[in-house]
Amino acid sequence: MEIDESNLSTPQIMTVLRPRLSHEMIHSSSRAISKSFFRSAHSHRPRTPWLPSNSQLAFRADSLSLPHLRSYSASGAGGKSSRRFRDAISDLNLKWTIPISVLIGTGLWYYLQNQISQEGRPTVLTIDEPLPPLIPLDRPSSDDIIEPDGQIGFPAELELTHSKASEPLRLVGLGIRTVSFLSVKVYSAALYVEPRVLRALRVIPGWNDHITKEKLLSASPPPAASQENQNNLRGEALIRNLLAVPADFVIRIVPVRSTDFTHLRDGFCRSLLSRINSAAKQGTLSESDFESANHSINTFRAFFPTATSLPKGQPLTLIRSANRSLIVEYEGTKLGELDDPIIARELFLAYFADQNPISLKFKNSVAEGFAHLYGSQDLTSPKTN
Repeated sequence: MEIDESNLSTPQIMTVLRPRLSHEMIHSSSRAISKSFFRSAHSHRPRTPWLPSNSQLAFRADSLSLPHLRSYSASGAGGKSSRRFRDAISDLNLKWTIPISVLIGTGLWYYLQNQISQEGRPTVLTIDEPLPPLIPLDRPSSDDIIEPDGQIGFPAELELTHSKASEPLRLVGLGIRTVSFLSVKVYSAALYVEPRVLRALRVIPGWNDHITKEKLLSASPPPAASQENQNNLRGEALIRNLLAVPADFVIRIVPVRSTDFTHLRDGFCRSLLSRINSAAKQGTLSESDFESANHSINTFRAFFPTATSLPKGQPLTLIRSANRSLIVEYEGTKLGELDDPIIARELFLAYFADQNPISLKFKNSVAEGFAHLYGSQDLTSPKTN
């Protein structure tokens, strides 16, 4: 239907033209916003903002006549206004960017603070079963304990130079090391353990039952039986669990006759090689761990001075530290530290092996010492039978 514009009043003119103007304004505005966003993302040149005055933006519909509207469209004034409108929208976008960013940042900060405060709240833990009772430790009845076969005295308590233990370590057992079929005496050895570990022995898997000398000296059961019931653990397997505790363990070695570092070093390395080769054959040591252990043994070998004598009565200290490294100490000086938990564990386990331990008398005395802690005898008088 055609409309005769000459007979239309001003309000009627606006009624006819409003849909057309609204459509053009919306279309130009959407294009302006898109171009403005593209310019702000790719342009680095500052632009002087322009804002139209109130007189330029505001106009009254009743002051426009049809000729005015025609001249407005024909002269291109609408195009200039459209460009100015796009610039205004762009400036408004820039004005709101900073406040919106601040608002989002503030909200994120409060959210993170709330999460941190929730993580810092203590978690309430409940224990259904009571913890096993601690083992009381009395003061040693004497300062030194004599190893009868070698007639070597060992202190009942030992303080280490390279240790963070809060208390002196306690002597558990001691015995003589002999070699060859003639049972030539080489050195006396003693085991020291941190008091905090001795008090909490019942917490260690396998040690919660009553420990006896026979249980500590019996051969370990097959691995499958040990996994089914920790109370089935025996012998070397019990000591293995003990050495899993992050604490200091010490074997102090005192020669009963003059020897040299090379002789002791070779004995240690033979025991280590035998144990890791056996573990590799049984499949309990991976190929990578086997290669690493061999490399560590060579490093351990270099700790000992060559062509250097070790006089009778001068102690050499082997330390399995709380961080599971192996430290060799002589006269308060650290000869070396090996950061290899496998080698540290296996060297100590060689003294408690189910078969062919380094010193059977040492192993027997330590077994008695642990049994004493469970109430059978006085810890400070271990036997060496």
